[in-house]
Amino acid sequence: MAGFSFYLPLWLWALLALPLLGIWRARLLTARRRALRFPPALQLEGLAGRNAWYPWVSPALALAALAALVLALARPVVATAKTRVSSEGVAILLVLDISGSMLAEDFQPSNRMDIARRVVADFIKRRPDDRMGLLTFSALPFLRCPLTSDHKVLLDIVGALKAVGRQEIDGTAIGDALVTAGKRLLSAPEKSRVIVLLTDGENNRGQFDPVQAAELLASHQVKVYAVGIGGKGVVPYPVYGDNGRKTYQFVHIGYGEETLKAIAGATDGVYYNATDAQGLTKVFADIDRLERTKITAAGYVRHRELFLFPLGAGLLLLCLEAAWRSGPGRSLP
Repeated sequence: MAGFSFYLPLWLWALLALPLLGIWRARLLTARRRALRFPPALQLEGLAGRNAWYPWVSPALALAALAALVLALARPVVATAKTRVSSEGVAILLVLDISGSMLAEDFQPSNRMDIARRVVADFIKRRPDDRMGLLTFSALPFLRCPLTSDHKVLLDIVGALKAVGRQEIDGTAIGDALVTAGKRLLSAPEKSRVIVLLTDGENNRGQFDPVQAAELLASHQVKVYAVGIGGKGVVPYPVYGDNGRKTYQFVHIGYGEETLKAIAGATDGVYYNATDAQGLTKVFADIDRLERTKITAAGYVRHRELFLFPLGAGLLLLCLEAAWRSGPGRSLP
């Protein structure tokens, strides 16, 4: 049901000052009357077609203009009926490993970190109706973005992700990352709450065991899709010398496949393995077919702003008042 109201009604109190301005103007005009009538002057005014109302035209226009401007400041609006929005959505928290091993260059044409950023960004773009968030981890978990519908902000954060370069904070704390992500999902109103875990390493840091963390998540109906990336053999890892020159070492970087399978199994999720960029893209395409649950957003009222109408009227009246004073409303000397 439509309705009329003011967004800033306190400005309407200023209208009470307008009658006071009118009274002040009336007294000013009375004080300016001639002490002695000068017949030739009255005759000249009569010849010009003026009457007793001429002195009041300019103040009336000015007061009407002020009234219109006050109405514009009060921001009149027309409200349409309250609506409720229904959409299909899942609360998804992306949990990404950013340990130093993500710099391995077995995911051509770049390293694991670059490919993960691109694939995750495409995944976010394909799910516009979901609230999504981002948590990264190495030796410590860090919430980069809470659950949000503002995917532009989330995409900006994903695009700026980098693997850690400091040895003291490097490592893989999968258990701690899952516990932290679970805490963020517990307050989500969506019936379906999902963690997408992407890692290329074994759990070697942190306080919590990954499988026990997964069992805790399962008790709160949080599902984990576990993605292990990287091959099982040796991979090229970049090393930079003192002169900045990049060389490669071929090292073995493995992840705990059995641990990831146990995490997914405990939460009724799915385990995936991606050994190259194409495989990782296919994995996230499969995850994109997650279940969807119908949610209804809180009601809101759509408003149409009307302040331009009194603002335009006020400016027009000011122009008319100025034209009157410089034209027919000129006062005789």
